[in-house]
Amino acid sequence: MLTLFYLATESAEGGFGLSSDILGSNLINLIIVIGLLVVYGGKFVGNLLTERRNKIAQEIEEAEQQAADAAKALAEGQKNLNEAQERAKKIVSDAQTTAGKVREEILAQGQKDIERMKATAVQELDSERAKVVNELKRTIAVLALEKAEQQLKETLTDEVQGKIISRAVEQLGG
Repeated sequence: MLTLFYLATESAEGGFGLSSDILGSNLINLIIVIGLLVVYGGKFVGNLLTERRNKIAQEIEEAEQQAADAAKALAEGQKNLNEAQERAKKIVSDAQTTAGKVREEILAQGQKDIERMKATAVQELDSERAKVVNELKRTIAVLALEKAEQQLKETLTDEVQGKIISRAVEQLGG
């Protein structure tokens, strides 16, 4: 089986044969294989390495481009965030200002409503007081008339009535 790996070498008789020197034939085999690899495989391996180097360079360029795009997108996003924060601050400020104005308007309207209610209450009280005073006057007048009528019934006799009628007739011109 080892004889299959021996390299055919030229024998002393001028012919080809198998060499029994394992070390020498292995060295020759290695030299031939390396030579064939250098001659025929050099271009192939060189092409593979060149393609691999080009592919790596292209991937590096793509990664750098993606990094640049990401940095650009990040800067734009940061700019948009800053603008949004500024708009949010302005909206909050405007809302606070509007809320203050609305609060003042509500307080002013409330004060006006209170004043109006007070005025209405005073008018209603005055109206009720006037009604009560008129009712009291009427009641007093009725009571006074009843009292006078009662006193007249008690003190007015036929004789006193005759004197009053005579005096009234005299005053009228009689």
